[in-house]
Amino acid sequence: MAEVRGPTSTFAWTLSVLLLLTGCARPKLPTITPEKAKVASIGSAGVELLVELGVDNPNRVELSGRSVTGRLVLDGKHDLGTVTVPHAFKLPPGKRSHLSIPLSLTWKDLTALVGLAASNRDIPYAVDGSVSLGGDVLNADVPFRLSGVFTHDELVRATVNSMPRLPFP
Repeated sequence: MAEVRGPTSTFAWTLSVLLLLTGCARPKLPTITPEKAKVASIGSAGVELLVELGVDNPNRVELSGRSVTGRLVLDGKHDLGTVTVPHAFKLPPGKRSHLSIPLSLTWKDLTALVGLAASNRDIPYAVDGSVSLGGDVLNADVPFRLSGVFTHDELVRATVNSMPRLPFP
């Protein structure tokens, strides 16, 4: 079956292409500002952080987010691994949005927790992560870095809470 193209269909096709080329500029990447991380818990299973991010969308259109990924390293050498949290969200055009993302990471070696708690000092941490934006066809990962410290008291409490409970007669 042959396609019939007349003046109307050619005009419509040309107009569609022009609108596509002029009206659909590539979106600009948002700016992510790590605001803070709160330690939700530290225990024998791992570390739970609540990461708070400010995200500025400089575009004239709403953007969609799909997930947040984070990798936690303690004291510059204890890598707790990487976790990706599916988290659907919308970024309104021309505005700042606030995201609160829970990240749960497990201890690879529980003796690391004991050693860090026994060090009698605050332990620095770093979260290297990214926010995944877009859909299946057009998407981008926007990186962020957040650092802080776990206090010595937090680590001692976590170590004590991770010890097995002894039954008393």
